[in-house]
Order: sequence, then C-alpha cells, then structure tokens
Amino acid sequence: MKTSLIAALAVLLAAAAPAAAQTAANPLKKPAPAATAPAAPAPATPAPTAAAPATEKKPPSEAQMASRNRMKECGAEWQAAKKAGKTEGKTWRQFSSECLKKK
Repeated sequence: MKTSLIAALAVLLAAAAPAAAQTAANPLKKPAPAATAPAAPAPATPAPTAAAPATEKKPPSEAQMASRNRMKECGAEWQAAKKAGKTEGKTWRQFSSECLKKK
C-alpha cells in the first residue's frame, strides 16, 4: 500500500514538474518597467544645434533627375511589355539594365 501511494505521488510530481517549468519566467525576457514617478518634462523648445541645417534636403541635381526619368521610362516600357507578353523570359533587372544602356 505504501509503495503504491509513493508511486502515485511520484507520478503526480513528475506530471506537475513540466507544467511548472513551462510557466517559469523567461530569463531572456526584459522585465516590465516599474511604476515610478514621471521624469521631469523636457524643455519645450530644444536649443538649435549645428546639425539642424544638415537635415534640410537639397533638391536633386540635373543628373539625378535625368536618371530618375530614364528609370521611369524603362519602367513604363517594362509594364507595357509585360502586358503584351513580350518580356522574352527576362526579369525586370535584366530588362532595365538593357533599357538604361540604350538611353
């Protein structure tokens, strides 16, 4: 009787051990931030820095605009060729390379 009771207890403990292991905290997971008093608010107007003028974008050069226009033209040709089924097994990359060489 004692051995069957001990065996039953061992089975219950063995069954409970994996469940407890699955619910254990993940050591790799970051803990939730603790509720603390809010930090002092940031100043309303940040001080101007030397990097501020660098964030303004300059307009594209003529060469960049020409390159974009050529790519747009090749894209339109590619779309037309795809609709007509005249891609001849080429991919966009192959087609665009050849198209840009022609222009």
